[in-house]
Amino acid sequence: MADIFDKCDEFWDRIKKLTGEHFEAGVETFFREFPTVNCLPEVTVNGKQYMQVATNDYLGLATHPDVVSAATEICETSGVGTPLGARPLTGNTSMHLELEAKLAAFRKTEGALVFNLGLGAMTGTVACMVGRKERVFVDAYAHGCISDGAKLCKGEATWFGHNDLDELEHYLKECPLDQPKMIAVDGVYGMTGDLAPLPELVELKKKYNARLFVDDAHGTGVLGDNGRGTPEFFGVEDEVDLHGGTFAKAFGTFGGYLCGPQHVLDFIKFVSPGFVLTKALPGCITNATIKSLELMQSMPERRMQLWDNLNVLRNGLRDAGFNIGNPQGAVTSIFTRGMTALAAVKLLENKHGIIVNNVMYPAVPYGTSIIRITASALHTTEQMQTLVDAIVSVSKEIPLHESNEAAAHKAVAPQASTTTNGQA
Repeated sequence: MADIFDKCDEFWDRIKKLTGEHFEAGVETFFREFPTVNCLPEVTVNGKQYMQVATNDYLGLATHPDVVSAATEICETSGVGTPLGARPLTGNTSMHLELEAKLAAFRKTEGALVFNLGLGAMTGTVACMVGRKERVFVDAYAHGCISDGAKLCKGEATWFGHNDLDELEHYLKECPLDQPKMIAVDGVYGMTGDLAPLPELVELKKKYNARLFVDDAHGTGVLGDNGRGTPEFFGVEDEVDLHGGTFAKAFGTFGGYLCGPQHVLDFIKFVSPGFVLTKALPGCITNATIKSLELMQSMPERRMQLWDNLNVLRNGLRDAGFNIGNPQGAVTSIFTRGMTALAAVKLLENKHGIIVNNVMYPAVPYGTSIIRITASALHTTEQMQTLVDAIVSVSKEIPLHESNEAAAHKAVAPQASTTTNGQA
């Protein structure tokens, strides 16, 4: 007789088949113990020092003394978790309103809305904005929180191939011009590091009377002359209808946000479960984020150092023959055919002492795995060269040059599809 738990065994059977003899090594790289301060360029684990290129603190603001002081100030006067209430009830403080005003000014939008989770901001926005008889079109590589929002919405959700504008237009043509619709994409894709083609997406949204929602979690603070992310990089800030993001990347804190027209944000305030049914972002984190936003704008040298590091890293990896696709954000991935688990262990345990992320299915397409590298402004170009040399050394033992071309460029995961949710 079938059991609801059967899927658990089936999942692990699939992973074992995929990783083969490297299964144990792969499992060991997940949920490994890290020190609390895990985002510095060098961290100490069990008394041993390692270089880490595995967290998303792109500008090194998580440990900046001014950010730490801003959080500590609130903890000392108001406690750690306060305000203990949802924003519509007792959780709406002057700090939340200040952060929203400064985010709106930064993004050049009418307003901003701060959530306690990036997931809540993205999932909740898509779910509540796409109603019955409406449609949303989602890039197949968009973050899971966008896809989950599409699955939860009451309208019709369609996934198109990663950055496949022809397929997207094919689906858009099927819709009546007057049917309300939205295109939802990442600005920078978190596993491949490539960008959404925003200028072309803007053309399509105008042609087919759609709205454009961009989750720029990995682009904000990294791209653009002022660090305003992928829309600024492409010069289309005014054409993006909703700007989403998280504080857990370049801001170095926690939480999520949405920027856009004020009347839309006011609607989301009342109907999005990700905002209404959850506790407000703690005051200590809110105050720290206000400070990190100020530093992000006043310290362009950190963004410049980050790009110096990325250029050394990527040029070195390409020169060594690795397939890294076309990364233009801060994420750099080496695409292979399933050898990353053992490679990550060898980089960690051998003489190299380097922590990277091993990413396998289901985070990437079945049959693919990647070594995911995220450098920060606190690293040096010398460390990037050391990293390249270490990967080259490991590749002499493990065939990391055997790449999956499709995954690095035009892969589709999951298969483009359409679902109808809650249609009458």
